[in-house]
Amino acid sequence: MYDILIVGASTTGCWFAHKMASQGFKVLVIEKEEPHNVSRAYDVFHMSRPEMEQFDLIIPDPDDPIRAFSFADSPMLSPYGNHPKASSGGPETIGLHKHDYIMLMADRAKAAGAEIIYGASFTDLIFDEKGKVVGGKYKTADGETQARAKLVADCSGIPSVARTKLPDTSVVDNLKLTEKDILFVVLYYVEYLNKDLDPRSLDGFFLQYKSWSAPSGNPNGAILGIGAFYGYDYAEEVFNSEFTKNSPFPEYKIEKIEKGMTPYHRSVYSFVDDGFIAMGDAAFLTKPTCGEGCTSSLVQGEIAVEVISKLLKEGKALSKDNMWSINKRYMKAQGKDFDSMRPLLMGIIAPSCDEAEYLFANDIIFSQKILGNVDSGFELNAKDIADILKGVLTGISKKDLRPSTIGKIAKGLVGSMKIGNHYDAYPDSPYEFYKWKSKADKLWKEIGSVADTCDPAILKKIGR
Repeated sequence: MYDILIVGASTTGCWFAHKMASQGFKVLVIEKEEPHNVSRAYDVFHMSRPEMEQFDLIIPDPDDPIRAFSFADSPMLSPYGNHPKASSGGPETIGLHKHDYIMLMADRAKAAGAEIIYGASFTDLIFDEKGKVVGGKYKTADGETQARAKLVADCSGIPSVARTKLPDTSVVDNLKLTEKDILFVVLYYVEYLNKDLDPRSLDGFFLQYKSWSAPSGNPNGAILGIGAFYGYDYAEEVFNSEFTKNSPFPEYKIEKIEKGMTPYHRSVYSFVDDGFIAMGDAAFLTKPTCGEGCTSSLVQGEIAVEVISKLLKEGKALSKDNMWSINKRYMKAQGKDFDSMRPLLMGIIAPSCDEAEYLFANDIIFSQKILGNVDSGFELNAKDIADILKGVLTGISKKDLRPSTIGKIAKGLVGSMKIGNHYDAYPDSPYEFYKWKSKADKLWKEIGSVADTCDPAILKKIGR
């Protein structure tokens, strides 16, 4: 009998295993891949130093081979690469070789006492006669077996192999992601032909294309990345026909191409049920601007560790009632900010490239205040809204903006406020949950999805 059964041994799973095992709890982690193949989609991933310090993540020394590089945070840029809006504070960002770093996290979890079984594919949840989750089944080369546990934590990422096994009556969403709920990411590792060029002077994030330029580890190179819904072919088409055309980069050669996926969907409404919790990508805990989730998911993880550890130490059941504060506290700490940002982003990316250039240049919508705080939450006051309206009306009068575009931006602003207000009223207990959920479903149906903003012409061109 285990205290915790964790499904998935990537970032969130290994972090959670270390945190719980270091307190003396009996932890089992099952991972479908063999060690050499864990987290191989990307070579390099990024985390900010403040977040790594906050969540007690190992920060390798500069000469450690696991560490690829470090750099200052990149600004957001207009579609034509102008008018940078720097992130607040500009924290140091550290690039790490992902597979090696995840294995370092796994070693840390094992040193704390966690057991990790590789080559173990989760197959099903185990329920008791009252419908409470009491463990999980998994298959190895030796056949199928099972592990009983007080809590099953789904950290399996996009497949969400445990969460999707929950019944429809669960307070935790058991939905499966579609191609409209996933960012398909293509990373082009490039080397610039001009050896005198400083690649870091070109770094930035282009919101209109969901594209960016960032360090690659090659001092004369960069990662040119792009994410899109509907598949890698859509992402590649936008990269080649729009991004590189409107934001031309100096001549380069492509060293390698990597492809991977990240969830892009509002978070599950409830993470917990009796004997169960969804964490990380399995709960869609990713930043709305870029889909990054390695450290943003640990905001929920930190709350979960505190609540679950206390319950275990007090000998109390890991029921949805007892763990409900994880939901409530997360929505206040981050969930409201992240999910209320999604409707606003739908409005923000509605302008054409020329319109966006005007808005960037005049600090309207694409302002330092909004884009500089886009991942940390912000509040628009009456003066902010008045300034936006004044700038918009001027743009319409000068014919730099279309009224239809402003309508979409306004819808995004209104949707953002509605979601924010509704998440402020997140229920204090599961007994009030279904009424809250019904209204949330209605709001999201009205708002739609960021995938709805995809270009119909490109969808037609790639046969979607």
